[in-house]
Amino acid sequence: MSTPSVQIEEPSHVHSPTTNFLPRIRPPFISSPSSTKSSFSNGKKWRWWNYLGIAVFLLILVECVVLIMSYNLLNVETLPIRIVKRQYPIKQYTHLDTNVKSQIEKGTQVYHVTKEFGPAVTSQLGRTVTALAAAQQASNLTEVAIVMPFYTFMRRLVTDKEIDMVLDIRGKRPGQIMNVEFRVWKMMHAFNPPVQAPSVYEWQMINNINTSVLITPQIAPAPTDVVPVYMIGHANRRPFNQAFKCRTVNDIHTENELPIEWRDQYFAKAAAAFLAHKATASDEESIFAPIRIVPRVDIVHIHGASNAYVSKFLQDKKDANDLGPRPPAIVYTMHDHQQEEIQYSNSFRNVRKFMDNLSERESLRKYVYGGKMFMSKLAIDRAQAVTFASRPMAADIIEGRRDFHLKELVMDGLLKKTENSRFFGISNAIDFYSSEHPFITDKLVSRKMGYPQYALDSIGDQESIHSKDPLHALALDIPDTPTYWTLSEESKDFTFVYKDRAKRYLIKRSVFTEQDMKRPIVLFRGRLEKNKGLEIFEQATEYFVKHNMRFIIMGNKHDYPTERLEALAKKYPNHVSLVITGKEQRRVGIFCRAAADFVFAPNPYDSLGLETVEGMIFGSAVITTGAGSLHESIIDRPLYQAGSRQVSVTLLDPTVVTEKGAVVKSYEYFNGYVYDHDSPLSLETAIVDASKDFHRLRKNKALREEFILRMIRSALNLGWDRGHFQGPVHEYNQVYALALEDRFIPEMNRHQVEQEHDLVSRLQDIEFDWEP
Repeated sequence: MSTPSVQIEEPSHVHSPTTNFLPRIRPPFISSPSSTKSSFSNGKKWRWWNYLGIAVFLLILVECVVLIMSYNLLNVETLPIRIVKRQYPIKQYTHLDTNVKSQIEKGTQVYHVTKEFGPAVTSQLGRTVTALAAAQQASNLTEVAIVMPFYTFMRRLVTDKEIDMVLDIRGKRPGQIMNVEFRVWKMMHAFNPPVQAPSVYEWQMINNINTSVLITPQIAPAPTDVVPVYMIGHANRRPFNQAFKCRTVNDIHTENELPIEWRDQYFAKAAAAFLAHKATASDEESIFAPIRIVPRVDIVHIHGASNAYVSKFLQDKKDANDLGPRPPAIVYTMHDHQQEEIQYSNSFRNVRKFMDNLSERESLRKYVYGGKMFMSKLAIDRAQAVTFASRPMAADIIEGRRDFHLKELVMDGLLKKTENSRFFGISNAIDFYSSEHPFITDKLVSRKMGYPQYALDSIGDQESIHSKDPLHALALDIPDTPTYWTLSEESKDFTFVYKDRAKRYLIKRSVFTEQDMKRPIVLFRGRLEKNKGLEIFEQATEYFVKHNMRFIIMGNKHDYPTERLEALAKKYPNHVSLVITGKEQRRVGIFCRAAADFVFAPNPYDSLGLETVEGMIFGSAVITTGAGSLHESIIDRPLYQAGSRQVSVTLLDPTVVTEKGAVVKSYEYFNGYVYDHDSPLSLETAIVDASKDFHRLRKNKALREEFILRMIRSALNLGWDRGHFQGPVHEYNQVYALALEDRFIPEMNRHQVEQEHDLVSRLQDIEFDWEP
């Protein structure tokens, strides 16, 4: 095949006579192949200076990257902290006088500042704050409120908007101030919410608009069961609009676009601004009041080092006279002396961003080490009183028996507070108010199964049996004197009546059978996980079956194989019941607890467990190994022969054999049946003793009532409020009273406080005179 020839016609201007002297120029697109190849090779040829230039460019680029990374690392990396080890003088720790009733005024306003509370709890700190607030509100001695972040997953719990506020935060440029707006939301948190009837709506004409209206009567919780929760929302500017955004409770401590230190500083400043508003909110006062009633924020109780900087912001507002005529007193509680409290810090650069006045930097230098400000040290100095969440550990720290890392940061402040009697250890207790409580839980009360008030009053009239030893805060002492129980003359005032009602309820729900009305009910309640002693279930079940006892296994599924439990229920359907799904526990869980005569705690390694101790509040004795940190709260059964019990019954009318009006005299205080985990014979002996006691008590209703009251008494003596103005709640009230003595009232405002005090005194006198 021949190549086609190409004819190219030159432009006419090339042949023009005026351009004949010019050389002929060949267009570049018709150059020959040889000339094209030569031109390409000459343009792409690399010389040594080309390679050198590229190398120099790459070197400069690498140097720039290294310089930028080094600068960032220098800003992030903490400087080494150099603290000289010191020997501190041994001080004598002196605890509060618990025999003296606190002098705190009834109705004192207490605001707890915390990151965790109620539905947003992931740690022991959150559980402690929730339990303390619930017990304080139930005591009806203080008015409690909570200040916490507004986590997005709590949106459905919001009941109202409280207020819109503005903060000043420093910007990136020197001298730049950003106005950041945020909103405070309000939630009314009920510790024992009443069970509401199914919602029924009807259509009504309102303002000529057909509107759906809820007509079902809604039951409001009792004032002693509900507290207001004020939640600080996120701001309207980046990155603070990302504050507290989390989908679940497990994400509340997870960092997002907003650094954690900025989040903590933002919350501290916003919380302080809101507390200042509550202390000076003149817009909430009545203009018709004869004497001006000063808005009250009496105590700001700060929990945890991450909230410690609230004390500094409040001090700034107090110095600027922005807290009203009666500034609140600050109480700071340390919940941990190891990692989270002492070592918690913010970089001083981040702290400066939230300062209102940069001239105060020098006054804060004593709290800065290695570019980090340690917040717990600052809060100890700024608070009127400091507490520690363990009385024995507080004594060990002050008296030099306990050493810990970086103690030099806080020891000076703690020793100074101890010298002024403003540092105390207050141990935690068992929470009965924010959990299910047989006397107040609405699920029982609405079905007429709530335990009678007469029984609760009878227990309150007895002496406390909790330990007075500071090293054994959760122990029970056996007194030498007997206990006298005066039983009611009304059947409705006996607790065993309501336990039997719970059994009847479970029979109707096919959880129990008719045989269970005459045989013991044993309940296990806890997480179904390995290494918790659950491997003994098979052996224990054989003993329960042998001695004709009903065994209820109730708990959340974990890593323990539930097929083994299902096999037990299938093998012994008349003796074993499983309540292990969430739906079943919500449906019948509390009724199983109310019906149980005994609680089984097989864990030989770990703590006894709050679920077990809480079982005693329902009148159930404990079959347990007696191991764990709460072993001192278990009093083992005495070694006695049949028929030699130290309990006697005096009938109201000897001619009529009835428990009504009888007086029971008892020297017995035991609440458990302790066995050896490694001895099957010991386990069976404990089960046999429990079974014998049940059948003996069932024959005498007065003895059965005394047994149940004794179990409930043991539980209440481990609670936050132990009656007779005893327990951690009243110890905190004593601390509050001491802190209020130290708060400074400006002289120019003192007359306002005196006028209010005179008015309250007159009103109290008038109220007293009108009493019949």
